[in-house]
Amino acid sequence: MDHGHHDHSHGADVIQAPPESGTFGSHAVLGTFFFVFGLWYAVKNCFFTLERLHAQGKQPARHKTWRDHQGCAKRTLGFLLYSMDPMFKIIACTIGILSQMSLGAHWRLRDPVTGEFVEQSDWQFVTMYSFFFFSGLVDILVRVKTPIPPNSDKFFISLALFIESYLFFYHEGASEAEDRLHQLLFIAIFGAAVAAMLWACLPESQLLPLLLSVLVLLQGTWFWQVAGVLYPLDPARRWELDSHGTLMFLPLAFCWHLLGNIGLLFVVYTIVHQFVKRGYRFPRGL
Repeated sequence: MDHGHHDHSHGADVIQAPPESGTFGSHAVLGTFFFVFGLWYAVKNCFFTLERLHAQGKQPARHKTWRDHQGCAKRTLGFLLYSMDPMFKIIACTIGILSQMSLGAHWRLRDPVTGEFVEQSDWQFVTMYSFFFFSGLVDILVRVKTPIPPNSDKFFISLALFIESYLFFYHEGASEAEDRLHQLLFIAIFGAAVAAMLWACLPESQLLPLLLSVLVLLQGTWFWQVAGVLYPLDPARRWELDSHGTLMFLPLAFCWHLLGNIGLLFVVYTIVHQFVKRGYRFPRGL
């Protein structure tokens, strides 16, 4: 009897063990999405910030645009360039939703036999992608001058980031290191959400869009860090997920990621400044 009871308890422990919360690929794809989006945001926001500084008379500027001496085809290209980030969001999120559902959850929320919820990480990713997809649609509506409230695009990107931070706030990891990684990720996401919301309320701010760019870039590089720590491609380089050293190092690594992305923004800002000094302006549509 005792032996049977022992087996039953052991089985219960196995059932309650935390499941895998993702893969290297799913985190790497998210990291690439946010890094590309953040880099594009950095270029565009650096242009807008420097153009505004020139307009205030802080720098001499010739008012040459990228469409000067160009025909209709070039003007159309300018509009597409201006609308690249919403189109990127819509296309990338559509691919993300379809891949997560087709390869992961298979469009199932519950196991048909046991009734248990299944593939929760896939559904979390799909939920995040859905909000960013909707943000992309609002961006398009703003760019084609649909009569919607001003700064709706900034509000909805903030909403998407708040939803993302909310989901990661309640993330349940299988190790202390996984929890620490996602706590740090929450800081970056929530900070970006606050920056975007403040920008919606203070659209003339020149620092908020640059801060938002850095925090979105930080999300991208940190998602790659999460993938490398939790799902290393080389098993021989596996991290000790519950060691004191790992838990102490991760916040330090997060600061280095932030510092590196601030440095990247400085590089982008310097390059864009050279273009703006020569009179170039970022395309704003047809």
